[in-house]
Amino acid sequence: MKRILAHGSLVKPGRWRRWLVVLFLVGCQAPPYPVYLPPVGIDVRHYEVALQLDPETRRLVGQVTMEVRRTQSAAELPLCFGMLVVDSAKVDGRAVAPVRRGRRLIVPLNGALQTRVTLWYRGTPSEGLYTATYKGQQVVFTDSWPYRGCAWLPAVHHPSDPATLALALTVPAGYQAVGSGHLVRVDTLADGVRFRWQLDATAPTYSFAFAVARFVAVDTMAEDLLPVRYYLLPSDRDQVYHLRRTLTALRWLSRWLGPYPYRSYAVVQVPIDYAGMENASAPFVRADLFEGGNVEGVQVHELVHQWFGNRVTIAGWRDLWLSEGIATYLTTLFYEAYDGFEVARQQWVEMARLTPDALRLHGALVPGRYVDPEEHLTWVPYRKGATVLHLLRLKLGDATFRQALQTVYRRFAGKPLSTEGFRIVLEEVSGQDLEALFDYWVYGKRLPELRVYWEAAQRRLTWKVVGDEGTLQGLPFQLAVQQGAQVRYVDARAAALHLPEATDRPVVHPVGILMKVVYP
Repeated sequence: MKRILAHGSLVKPGRWRRWLVVLFLVGCQAPPYPVYLPPVGIDVRHYEVALQLDPETRRLVGQVTMEVRRTQSAAELPLCFGMLVVDSAKVDGRAVAPVRRGRRLIVPLNGALQTRVTLWYRGTPSEGLYTATYKGQQVVFTDSWPYRGCAWLPAVHHPSDPATLALALTVPAGYQAVGSGHLVRVDTLADGVRFRWQLDATAPTYSFAFAVARFVAVDTMAEDLLPVRYYLLPSDRDQVYHLRRTLTALRWLSRWLGPYPYRSYAVVQVPIDYAGMENASAPFVRADLFEGGNVEGVQVHELVHQWFGNRVTIAGWRDLWLSEGIATYLTTLFYEAYDGFEVARQQWVEMARLTPDALRLHGALVPGRYVDPEEHLTWVPYRKGATVLHLLRLKLGDATFRQALQTVYRRFAGKPLSTEGFRIVLEEVSGQDLEALFDYWVYGKRLPELRVYWEAAQRRLTWKVVGDEGTLQGLPFQLAVQQGAQVRYVDARAAALHLPEATDRPVVHPVGILMKVVYP
């Protein structure tokens, strides 16, 4: 989850809705860096990063060593890196002279197919490393999505090239730090404290992160001895209560998808200006959500990302729905499992709600051309992505849908997943031809209409679906029929409903299926 703003609801409010209000409308900002395409023939397998940070000025002194595999045709390593000063560089221990091409730092490579590239650099990043306060408490933190990490870490910043990470961060005494990976060591130095983390399973570089503040750390432990820690600001240390079902969500997702991919998990309270960010093994959640009690759904969403988005990365930004849509939909399935079907069903109504603004921004779930991630970060990959997954679940059936997601996770853990690859697995597991469904709902820009007719004299409500090209035929989806505060649900295949007590035309909301509701 990235740039998140709020919008309202058409259904009765409740605890389940508060996180949806935070989640479902996404705004955009102009990208700070030009489009960065992954270099051909290059695979960075591991980053070893050592940083010294002055929290008051955000000044960094850094060293990064990259383990690089390349093909014969790749003679240079183009890194996305901002304008910090590069003091020196080495390739396999030999000094080289990188050159800048705009926002790119080009490192010449030697003849070896496996090589180590090391850079030493310093400066104050203009992007990607920020200072913010909450209730007078200062936090310094990274925000690397999608290219902002280029400003503080020279790397191949593209989701198709995930890597492991060793991160060492030195800060002045008195500060607490949290970073991506398992905390393996804390050293007290003459001039400060050094924290070391190890991320042993791969993740995209935009999920590499750290935060520095005077955190209060609350420890717990999952049943499989997985360390779980909550980093809260001192003013909100008692708000840890709102994270009480984190272990429940961890257990459920580990059973539903496969084992949790990392060696520890942390939730970090940070005054970011959006709801959350899925940093590998240590997601950030917006500080004020704790006080309002709205944090649980957001942190479950970020937890899902540890499987889809981090361990299974997307092949390109046009496949963003395979990260955000899956995280959105599986969060509703968690509530279905633990709060009941009715709670989830109300979430699916909200998920499929179309406002005039949503219709204005609507487009193909997977654009036919390359898209800039900031431009593509609308409600479409979140909510439309989630509704397409709901549609697939209804078409495949619960057991097959779950088996398909488990198969995708096993097959693509540590690898980039494309929409085409996702469809291949679903067809393989289900034995169904999903071409028409994907052509209409994933690659297409159209939406079907639900035409609703109210016969007042007979108190009879009828409806029909138009323009879906047969993709919804026989699908067991429901409609929510709302009369004032009362909502009843009906199978859409019934096509009619008698409402003897109704005096006015009811309002109809599709449950989990995206369509325009029209009252001719």
